[in-house]
Amino acid sequence: MFLNRIGEMLENGFTLAEAIDFLQHLKSNSKINPNDILVDLQNGIPLYEVLNRKKFDKKVCAQLFFADQHGKLSYALKESGTYLAKKHHDQVTMMKLFQYPLLLIFLLAFVLQLLKNFLLPQFELLYSSMNYQPTFTVSFLISLMKNSQFYLLMILILIICVSFFIYLLFRKKNPIERAEWICHIPFVHFYYKLYISHFLAREWSFLLQGGFSVHEILDMMSTQNFKPLILEIAFTIRKELKFGYSFSNALSRLKFLDQQFITITIHGEKNGRLDDELQFYSRFCVKQLEEKIQKIFRLLQPIMFIFIGILVISVYLSILLPMFEMIDSI
Repeated sequence: MFLNRIGEMLENGFTLAEAIDFLQHLKSNSKINPNDILVDLQNGIPLYEVLNRKKFDKKVCAQLFFADQHGKLSYALKESGTYLAKKHHDQVTMMKLFQYPLLLIFLLAFVLQLLKNFLLPQFELLYSSMNYQPTFTVSFLISLMKNSQFYLLMILILIICVSFFIYLLFRKKNPIERAEWICHIPFVHFYYKLYISHFLAREWSFLLQGGFSVHEILDMMSTQNFKPLILEIAFTIRKELKFGYSFSNALSRLKFLDQQFITITIHGEKNGRLDDELQFYSRFCVKQLEEKIQKIFRLLQPIMFIFIGILVISVYLSILLPMFEMIDSI
């Protein structure tokens, strides 16, 4: 809300200092202290750098850095505020989505522990007293129940080891290699390509509309330090341009960009309306991302409940099957 309010006030004729000075007189639940920001601005520190020091989202800082160049600061502030609100909403939705299944898993683990400590010894005592040999299915379920903690610990250790290995592998790669690696991950690559393409298309459209050339835009991208990938993209494109490739050909060599982004760039270069077409494409990306994220949320919920259902059925089978086996043997 803080960034949205500043953006709205700038659109209504307030200066940045006046807007922030006004906001410090309003009661708010925000952890941001407008007076601290105002003091930094009066000391000549740009807004994007002030927010970066306040640990704001890196994407927001990069967006405001480019807005400082093309001049559409009010629009960038409002869009950044909307982005942060949407990001918070998605995080809350994800937490709610996993909250109930995680609680059920915890309760099931507790029930399994009770079964292991109290019910399982009784079954084993009964089997030995009756000289009964359980079937393979029953033996498997009993073994699973008896060693459930060990199996869970092994799975947890495996996940930690794989995650640490991926982290070490990831750390050795440069930003472009990381982006290309992410684009090989199933289901993730579509969202990542759209996310990067949307950011570039929107910022480039504003800068082109502000009268900057492609070379000047690449110079700006090289001076920001909020997003290392953007810096590497600028370096790569500039190198390709020096070899005589066109802007669209240079982009096509970046495999982590959406193919439609390349197509729009080629079309915009031909008809001389690259700035407008990139802006429309960035809006299209936002709609696509929102639709896909909603689809993920709708898909995850039934998957989680199916998984919980399988666990519940397994617990019931581990209790009932031995009883039915015993009844059949009598």
